[in-house]
Amino acid sequence: MISVLSKKLGMDHAIFAFSHCRDVVAAVSNAGGMGVLGAGWFSPEQLAEELNWLDERVEGGYGVDVVIPQKYEGMEEVDAEVL
Repeated sequence: MISVLSKKLGMDHAIFAFSHCRDVVAAVSNAGGMGVLGAGWFSPEQLAEELNWLDERVEGGYGVDVVIPQKYEGMEEVDAEVL
């Protein structure tokens, strides 16, 4: 059963898929769900490249998650400069 929110977003299936992989985002969105790109660690240039790629391949919509927490488990293990 499709939800009211799904209908308002133009989705065929009530499926949201959060991924850092643009291929997954495009596949889910093109299959009738809502792919959401996790872009919190992208540089502005990387984000522009990913969004351009998605715009060329996604028929309909997709989401972008740019929320960056100030603290999270394992944060000392990740070097943001490398990403």
